[in-house]
Amino acid sequence: MVSPKCCRACRRTVFWFFLFAFGLEAGFKSLLRAISGYVAQNILIIADMVFASLLILAVIVFPIYVLVAKYEITQRDVKLRKGFFIISHQYVPLSSVSSVTTVTTPLSVLTGFNFVVLNCPGSKSIMPFVTRRQAREISDIVNGAIKKRIGGGGDGE
Repeated sequence: MVSPKCCRACRRTVFWFFLFAFGLEAGFKSLLRAISGYVAQNILIIADMVFASLLILAVIVFPIYVLVAKYEITQRDVKLRKGFFIISHQYVPLSSVSSVTTVTTPLSVLTGFNFVVLNCPGSKSIMPFVTRRQAREISDIVNGAIKKRIGGGGDGE
């Protein structure tokens, strides 16, 4: 690999999150209507306000998290940038990665709900919301580095 590979979180994830959130809101409203005869009106109003507030917060926070997420893979390391209020920068040397786990979900081509987990001794670094193609490429790069290190294929350090 000559140049670093840069990946960003999949933007389609935001659309599917919005769809899920508004479906959850509709379901919650239906539940409130169904139990309205058994629970005091004040409690229903408070429950609706709290749920709506949490949903609005999630609808604001999640897209910003996805916009901030960025991953860069080079020959020697992986750099992860993610967060919302506090943006964290993680640096993972490929020499310390013991294994890589790729999690792909059903319909991940459409949704972008794929994850790559870098397993290091004492820690795990997660790259959430990458496309299926990006997840495979990242796994191939990291697995190649692990094979090169363990199998002795290449000049090493």
